[in-house]
Amino acid sequence: MKNSHDEKMTEVIIGEAVSELLSAGMDISWIALLNKLRAALNGETDEDRLRAVVRAIDEVRREMQISSGGHKRSYDSTSDPLAPRGKLH
Repeated sequence: MKNSHDEKMTEVIIGEAVSELLSAGMDISWIALLNKLRAALNGETDEDRLRAVVRAIDEVRREMQISSGGHKRSYDSTSDPLAPRGKLH
């Protein structure tokens, strides 16, 4: 079961990213949202918000995969800073 606070924080992060895109006059798309969330990772220092950004990125990726019929797209490229990279231990 997911923590309600974590879910709310993730929704807030997504909402902030969408608001920033709208304020900048940018089109709203999965890719634009994903890029905005990735940029948020670099500027965030609060651990709770960092975890929420990572969860938000995961949610957006999941939605992108669902909307593409389960096919992987270029957003899963090896240049992705959050993509799994071999063994972590």
